[in-house]
Amino acid sequence: MDFRLLGVDAFERRQLCRNTAGCWQCGKVAQDFAAKALRSGEATISLRSDSSYGRPVATVTIDGQDLGERMIRHGLAIPEVQYLRGEPVRARRYASAFAQAKAARVGAFSGSWLELSRWRKGERLTCKR
Repeated sequence: MDFRLLGVDAFERRQLCRNTAGCWQCGKVAQDFAAKALRSGEATISLRSDSSYGRPVATVTIDGQDLGERMIRHGLAIPEVQYLRGEPVRARRYASAFAQAKAARVGAFSGSWLELSRWRKGERLTCKR
């Protein structure tokens, strides 16, 4: 099943990020992280009534841990707290995870990336291969 996480914007599958070692496939890493997490324990997927980009929106917990928060904490997604107005506790957790990931310079936060909205409009990082 393909869905979007509520309040989370994960890097797109083909999106690249850049760090001191060069460009890396942050989108693929994000997708693989989510897939591995979903296989690692008991997942509860709660579908919402809305959709985004043609996909259903969901909250996901795996063994009681919020998948969106885990992805943000690992530097593989950006919080979109404006979609969490009805869930202030989740919004605070996501904002805290984001601040911690940026401070620790993990995942995409170890270098640079294009904002997802810009990437979706066709902009790309220039990467030497």
